[in-house]
Amino acid sequence: MNIEARHNGSGCGVPELTSFRVRSDQAAVMLVARSSAGPITFGTVGIEGTIEAELADGNISTESVPRARLEVPVGQFTSGNQFYDGELLRRIDARRFPSAMVNLHRAVAVGNTGSYHVAGDLTFHGVTQPLEGTVQISFPTPGTMLVEGRQVLDMRHFGITPPGVAMLKIYPDVRVELHLEATLEAVVGA
Repeated sequence: MNIEARHNGSGCGVPELTSFRVRSDQAAVMLVARSSAGPITFGTVGIEGTIEAELADGNISTESVPRARLEVPVGQFTSGNQFYDGELLRRIDARRFPSAMVNLHRAVAVGNTGSYHVAGDLTFHGVTQPLEGTVQISFPTPGTMLVEGRQVLDMRHFGITPPGVAMLKIYPDVRVELHLEATLEAVVGA
């Protein structure tokens, strides 16, 4: 996609942002928690949100700041083990805080690799914390954006006490993995 800046009447170029809508059926978050018995993986689908970015030569241009807002349904996390699931949902208070929100504020390309260092905020369990990490962005077909990334978070930073179930100890550092596909929605002025 080749999108040029348009003029806003003042003679200044205004970058056009391309808007993508997250396909909730093609978006997942996995939590990989370390425990005294080995890793426990929880997953959820149904992520909703939008990504807006200026595109140039089939890549994200970071000359104007890309924006993203994602809503993750944490009340749907499951490991396949009802005992673990119940304890996780109780600890994260999923009834009171059914969603986590991610808001992207900054992105910087890491060379021409398709990787971007991103920064924003994560609101989880009613607590908002700054979040930074690296994501890989590609465009496998015209009009389709693929975003993948992973980051380790400490659940205690969000006011969550690591669960301990009987003889099982769960450690506070959790690897969060994101995989999402988004489809072209529109081109909008910044």
